Amino acid sequence: MLTDLFFTLRPKTLIIAFAVIFLGQLLAYFDLSRANITTFDFTIVAACLSCCLCLQIAVNLANDYFDFKAHVDGPNRLGPKRALQSNLISPSQLKKIIFGFCLFAIFSGGYLVYRGGWIFALLGILSLLGVYAYSGGKKSIASTGLGEVAVFFYFGWIAVIGSYYLQTGSFFWNLFIPASEIGCLIAAVMLVNNIRDITGDFAAGKVTLACRLGPSNSRWLYAVLLLLPFILLPFNPYLPWLNSVLLPLHLSLSWLIRKRTGRELNTQLGQTSLLVLLWALGYFFSFILSPF
Repeated sequence: MLTDLFFTLRPKTLIIAFAVIFLGQLLAYFDLSRANITTFDFTIVAACLSCCLCLQIAVNLANDYFDFKAHVDGPNRLGPKRALQSNLISPSQLKKIIFGFCLFAIFSGGYLVYRGGWIFALLGILSLLGVYAYSGGKKSIASTGLGEVAVFFYFGWIAVIGSYYLQTGSFFWNLFIPASEIGCLIAAVMLVNNIRDITGDFAAGKVTLACRLGPSNSRWLYAVLLLLPFILLPFNPYLPWLNSVLLPLHLSLSWLIRKRTGRELNTQLGQTSLLVLLWALGYFFSFILSPF
């Protein structure tokens, strides 16, 4: 039972939280080192990661809860097991777990508000509202086709740029380039999830972006999202040159999604999530192999 509950957290996608915070802190460390500033607050790293991870888990479980209430998850569901669909816990128990993860996010986020000021209090409120708004209500973010935009905004721009600012106390417009690169890949993860669930979502009235575009056009959009980071690379001031070696992987996944259907897309989802982590690690090794 504990194993089944663990998989309802969607562990394949949780590496995204680590990847975006890792990238934001890595960029901060790089810029601080170039400025000969040796102080680096690892408490900020831990608080950012804890807050981001707890919010991601809360969103995943809230999606489980609201999809169950809306009868989105039928007996032929193609995705991984869900807690309510599998009768592992009751709806009331799941709500308590979601509330618990939100409390953990607030606790770790409190330190971020202390360090970053009122703007992070506002971002925290927006993030908590997003836990509900993504799949809750008649006009949820997912059912209006804005799920991919939301994850691009939250996990790309806010997580990367926000965690950078907390560490350095500064902001530069060029941060939007690395944040947008990894944001595109995270949006692609969401898109794979929605391509897999097109039939069930459409039948339940959950009209995601994939439902609106259709299977073929959604797969083309996936390929575009995987290639956009390479288009941005020449304009990237951090020069993560090692990321260029990932191009064959991006092209392979862009081709494979044309061939895969049904439960095969669970593999595609896991591989795309791993690509997000590899993209962040590409920065790390580029910085190691290149002098500041």
